[in-house]
Amino acid sequence: MRTVNADVADSHELDGLRLAIELKPVNLAVGRAIWNRFGDLRAFAVNIHLKFPFCVVGGVLTVPTKDLIGTKAAHDAEEIEGQIEDGEIPIVESSGPSAQAIGSALRFQPTEHLIKKAIERLKRSGGRENEAGAAHHLEAIAVVAYDPETATIDKSLPGLGSGLSWQEFLDQLARMYSLRFEK
Repeated sequence: MRTVNADVADSHELDGLRLAIELKPVNLAVGRAIWNRFGDLRAFAVNIHLKFPFCVVGGVLTVPTKDLIGTKAAHDAEEIEGQIEDGEIPIVESSGPSAQAIGSALRFQPTEHLIKKAIERLKRSGGRENEAGAAHHLEAIAVVAYDPETATIDKSLPGLGSGLSWQEFLDQLARMYSLRFEK
């Protein structure tokens, strides 16, 4: 196991870690990054559940509905994601390259098809009901899709009933926390 820093956490002196939530943003190179962040969420769940099996683990994946193409930042991010995926370079924190245009104009390509694929895979990675469940499953997962041009959340993705909407995520976390830690 490695050391884990959760973005949101709650602990108790008797139980240890009770709640851990990881936020995984995807901003550029959505085609590659979305799958890397998916793996990051599962690794986070395993790491937490092995040490704290009763912990309620949640993951939030934020993804743009359009991917910026034609910028130096988009080009560099795509190249770096490919090298990380191929194991050529380790994952490091960076402020990233500046967004200078390559060519004449900024362009966007839709990512909704990638988000829908991720939604189907994420549905199978959530729903851990008790401490005996698979360690790589999370108790709750949310997908927040947003339009990077208008900075608005796309309410149709992932959609109510998917189990991955923001409200369903909060409801599931609260339900699981109540089942495990409240009398």
